[in-house]
Amino acid sequence: MAPLPPIPKSVRKAATGVSWLALVAATSLGVAELEQVKARVSAAEVADEGGIHRLIVQTYDARDLRPGSSQPVAGAKPLASTQRAVTAEELRQGVEVNLVRMGEVGQGEVVVAWLERGEPDLEYDGLRAVPPPSAKSSTVEGAAVRLVLA
Repeated sequence: MAPLPPIPKSVRKAATGVSWLALVAATSLGVAELEQVKARVSAAEVADEGGIHRLIVQTYDARDLRPGSSQPVAGAKPLASTQRAVTAEELRQGVEVNLVRMGEVGQGEVVVAWLERGEPDLEYDGLRAVPPPSAKSSTVEGAAVRLVLA
């Protein structure tokens, strides 16, 4: 049996230390572009101090958001999405989130994040969730983003 061809360095780098999705994309889907975005999300105050909250973080192509807001235009889909359970204390300290984006970005990438009450039980890891008007956004510059939820 012939040896497997080597995985390109850019794909290996993007897939290092991230989810199973990155590994699947890198090894079997033949995705031309795979990018990891790291975001640090924090909030000084959380309205409901007790219990678990669901933090949802998505990335969009800048063309897919309404100008000056974090609201996607009709029919826009996130490039990447993740959700996780967080406490008020974790948000005060800041929560590190890794997102893996597959495919090309046109005019820049924007990270959108918001907080909801409840467990991280959305289907498709929050990929179908729609940001509320209170969602916060930040332009991706490089591979790391810092976003503060007010």
